Amino acid sequence: MDRTVEEIAAKMAALGLWREIAAYNWAVKPAGTVFPYFCITMLGDGKPVKARFLMLEGWQTLHDFIRTRVDRDFGFYTSPAEFPHFELVVLSSGEFRLFRHDAGYVPVQPSATQSALAARILWEAYGVMLRIESDPKLPIRFADEKAVFARVEEPGGTWRDEPLEIPAPPPHVEKITFETADLKRAKDLPFEQSSVLHVDFRMLTNVVTNDAPRPRFVYRLVAFDPATKTVVVDLNASVTNTMGLKGMWEAMPSRFLKAVVERGRIPGEIKVPSGRVFRMLRPLCIELPFKLTMQDRLELP
Repeated sequence: MDRTVEEIAAKMAALGLWREIAAYNWAVKPAGTVFPYFCITMLGDGKPVKARFLMLEGWQTLHDFIRTRVDRDFGFYTSPAEFPHFELVVLSSGEFRLFRHDAGYVPVQPSATQSALAARILWEAYGVMLRIESDPKLPIRFADEKAVFARVEEPGGTWRDEPLEIPAPPPHVEKITFETADLKRAKDLPFEQSSVLHVDFRMLTNVVTNDAPRPRFVYRLVAFDPATKTVVVDLNASVTNTMGLKGMWEAMPSRFLKAVVERGRIPGEIKVPSGRVFRMLRPLCIELPFKLTMQDRLELP
């Protein structure tokens, strides 16, 4: 197939079906790939993005994506940009952009090999969209079989419709640990019952590393004292070759404890803005007597 991503994207856009297909998802599994790619459309506001066509990589990614959409605090993904996938961005100007996304890394233009794979997926997706015009229930054809509708390529290059049975998602496991020496030092620190800290750990949208060729997102651990209007903890983190997004989040509570020990006193209350940060810090409540609460709106720098 010698059609470019831009040519296929233009054909997809010409159908004008973005809103219709946003209600469905289906899979495309080219021959030679380990994972199926799950096609999901997210509508934009038109300024400047009209739609995003995501090709999520593998069952684990799909499970995490769906569970995060149901519960924004599930797992460790805080943005669709963090999920491993290809993404076709459809701009209101009529232009198209293709990106490769990986957890913790800034999206980049895919390599020639990756673009060729994305084009194969998009071509089959375009075919599904054509069929949806006359058969709107096509993507849910195998729903009664608890399976996803898929286009699967045989080794010889022939494509066929096939149900992909939905596997049960693996249990979500989080492992939070603290160094014994840090806990011992913390328990010996003075306890300030009236002191309150606002604490958050989040991805910064305007800061990235300068690594070449693949910059990484920067995540900020911050603790703010609303009484004195001062930042008392300010630490940055990024994924590494040995520590992915999950490991970075699991390491956050230990880093926070070390920062509290260095500060020299234990606050009476810690307020956090999300269930995810609450969940990460809750094991520390077993060791230290502070009160942990969640509040949607906090004063944070």
